[in-house]
Amino acid sequence: MRASPLYVPILLLVLALLWPAAPSHAHKTNVTTSRISVSGPLVRYRLRVSAHDAAVAVEIPTDLKSPIPRERFETAVGELEDYFTGRMMVTGDGEACPPSMSLNHDGLPEWLEIDLTFTCSGPPSKLRVDFLVFFHDIDPTHRSLGRLTLADGTRREFLFDRETTRLDVDLAGMTSGQGAGERLVRLIVLGAEHIAGGFDHVLFLLMLLVAAPAFGRLALIVTAFTAAHSVTLGLAWFGVIEPPVRLVETLIALSIAWVAIENLLGLGTGRRWVVVGAFGLVHGLGFYSAMSALDLDRGSAALTLFGFNLGVEVGQLLVVGFGFALLLTVRARPWYGMAVRAVSLATLFAAGWWIAERAIL
Repeated sequence: MRASPLYVPILLLVLALLWPAAPSHAHKTNVTTSRISVSGPLVRYRLRVSAHDAAVAVEIPTDLKSPIPRERFETAVGELEDYFTGRMMVTGDGEACPPSMSLNHDGLPEWLEIDLTFTCSGPPSKLRVDFLVFFHDIDPTHRSLGRLTLADGTRREFLFDRETTRLDVDLAGMTSGQGAGERLVRLIVLGAEHIAGGFDHVLFLLMLLVAAPAFGRLALIVTAFTAAHSVTLGLAWFGVIEPPVRLVETLIALSIAWVAIENLLGLGTGRRWVVVGAFGLVHGLGFYSAMSALDLDRGSAALTLFGFNLGVEVGQLLVVGFGFALLLTVRARPWYGMAVRAVSLATLFAAGWWIAERAIL
């Protein structure tokens, strides 16, 4: 009981750490998608970007939580055109291809599609694309997952990041390049990065970790979660079910609150794998939303699903492995139980706020 005065400061500290990291969607992505198609002298470049990032780029006020009205982008179309045409350049056979731009608002409030058409002097045999969007003014970790498609259906995948900002292609000799092994590795990395950047999924795993009585029980819980989310992720990916994003995000927040309450009350540890399995079905739909946002290739749907899901599992195993190893060093300390309650209570507050934002606001 002598440690009880520490309860409030620990709770306040954990709240301070959690609260700034709790945006309403908890999945702000630093990834855009680039789709380039070549037909005769025309090179069409469709870039799908976060509406928030596009707003920041042209100084439209945004707070990351409130949707940005379509009208704000329409009134700023000149600034958007200057920004993107100044950072996306196409050259055909050594000659600059002048661009024209239009906007597609169908993805709002989440996404804005920048549609650029570059008109070359003739059908190019060699193409150069320079891409400098967001790297130096918005997010140095930004990446753009790309696909180049020719009129005959030949495709090539590519990646732009801070270190690789130029794509040179010999169109006459282009083949559908990236091998299955290389593509699988890229998908695994994307899945693992989703876990690393998915604050709500990590928080859910944390709530399971801190109250796990032993590694064997934790392994059963994680296995149930993995099996369940793999089922719904697969069903959604192959179009069997179409999850409503707002409801899924709300239920994910509810799952975090539920486990936090169980930790606070000391309930459900014996049957937790059943509850976690049920919530895993919901989290799988959340993973599907992330896959959809990346606009991954459905031409090899099974490989895409396998690679991304494997990456998610790798990310989970890293979180669970490192987390459990760390907890083993402090689990026997007299203050551990109090710390678990403080972390769980702070998590409950954060999850409650998410529920209110996602379901009501």
